[in-house]
Amino acid sequence: MASITDCVAEGLKYPFNDPKKLMGIGVLFALISAISVFISVKSSDILRIAVNVAENTNATVSHISFSQLPAGDIYLVAGLTIVSFIISLFILGYQYNVVKFSIDKKEDLPGFEDIVGMFVKGIKYLLVILAYNIIPMIVFFGGIALAGDSSAMPVIFLISAILFLIAYFLMIMALNNMVAYDSIKKAFDLREITDNISNLGWGKYIGIILFTIIAYMIIMVAISFILSFITAIFAVAVNQALVVSAFVAIIEGLFIDSYGAVFYNRVCGSIYREAIK
Repeated sequence: MASITDCVAEGLKYPFNDPKKLMGIGVLFALISAISVFISVKSSDILRIAVNVAENTNATVSHISFSQLPAGDIYLVAGLTIVSFIISLFILGYQYNVVKFSIDKKEDLPGFEDIVGMFVKGIKYLLVILAYNIIPMIVFFGGIALAGDSSAMPVIFLISAILFLIAYFLMIMALNNMVAYDSIKKAFDLREITDNISNLGWGKYIGIILFTIIAYMIIMVAISFILSFITAIFAVAVNQALVVSAFVAIIEGLFIDSYGAVFYNRVCGSIYREAIK
């Protein structure tokens, strides 16, 4: 049985097995990042206009009519948000395939031949994530709504945090179980999921996940430091905030986010492979 460091080390090297395919998924991340920057800029413009209208009419922002706002920008933001969501589903579908390749011990990265399949798998992936987080979210938001500003807020935050952690650790094995059998029902077979974790050992299971997250954070911090240095040079040369923001977002999506997603899901698949031995 592989050690914690073996699983993480293999995951760190795996994205470099096929740089072209890594760049392929990086393009999708870059698109989302660029769209997010554009949405943020347009949303800020809409908010600024809303505030100006409110000040000139002595009304609150919530009472401004739609006709007083830039409808074209609002429709554009809504449309781009939908596009971004659809791209996210393709990314989740690709991550599904990365986990599957890891479980099957394939050394290459998944391709992009089955676009429809990626989309469907992305929906399944998202549904499982939402299902496992629905109870913690209900407790969190419901608790806030009921507690208001009372002294119960710290307790609500603590309970919610514990529930989110439990859901997170179960969800990873649930996603793996779904991918292994290509059946969304297997994501909710709690008996099999907990048996797989017990087979690996709860300590080792949690340890691999935590070690993976720590490794991921260290990599992201190191790369972000380098990227901020490059950004500073680029900002001096260009002196355009929007262009600089778009450049940083595209670089992060193309290289950093894609690497992190492939690495993380590769390790998740390795965890499952070790658990069913």
